[in-house]
Amino acid sequence: MLYIIGLDHCAQARKPGITPTKAQQAFADCLRRTIAQVRPSLIAEEDSEEALADRHKISIAQEIAGETGIEHRFCDPTRKERKAIGCVDRQALEREMPKDDDEDLSFEETRIKALAIEIGRNSPRRERFWLERLDEFRNHDVVFICGDDHTDSFGRLLDRNGVPFRVVERGIGLKRDNVWLDTKVKQYLNDHPELMNE
Repeated sequence: MLYIIGLDHCAQARKPGITPTKAQQAFADCLRRTIAQVRPSLIAEEDSEEALADRHKISIAQEIAGETGIEHRFCDPTRKERKAIGCVDRQALEREMPKDDDEDLSFEETRIKALAIEIGRNSPRRERFWLERLDEFRNHDVVFICGDDHTDSFGRLLDRNGVPFRVVERGIGLKRDNVWLDTKVKQYLNDHPELMNE
C-alpha cells in the first residue's frame, strides 16, 4: 500500500540550522504519526538531491527516515533525467511565450498559461517516473510525499496500474495564494485539454 502525504513544498525541506516553520513541523508530525501507524519499508518523496542542493535545503523526510532506520528514496528526476523524459522548463516557456503568442497576455496570464503547459506536459511524465522508482516496493508499505497538486493525478495513475493507495493527509502548508493559483491553472487546463499529456 502506498500512503500519500500531500503538501506545499515549503513544508517539505528546510534550511540547515534553522528552526522549522509551523508547516514544516506539521509535516514532520504527520510523517512520524504515519510511520508509527504503518511501519513502512520505504519513505519516498517528490524531490531530488540535485534540487535540494540548488535550494540549499535538507529533506525533512530523509532526516526522519534516518532517525527511524527506514530506507529513504528521492523519486523526482534530475535536470538530465527531466530532459530525457521530455519535460519542459516553465521559465523557458514564460520567456518564449510573448514571442510566440499573439494573445497579448498580461504577466499573470502568461504565468498561468506557462504553469498550465508545464503541469499538463511535465506532471504525467514525472509521475510515471516516480512510479518506476517505486516499482520494486510494489508489495510493501511505502509512505510517499508529494506536492498537494499531484495527489489526485498520481492517485489516478496508481489506480490505472493496480497500486493500492490511501491519502493520509493533504494541504500541509498550503497558502491561500497557492490555492488561488492552483485553481486558476486547473481552470486553464480544463479550458485547454490539448495541453494535458496523461
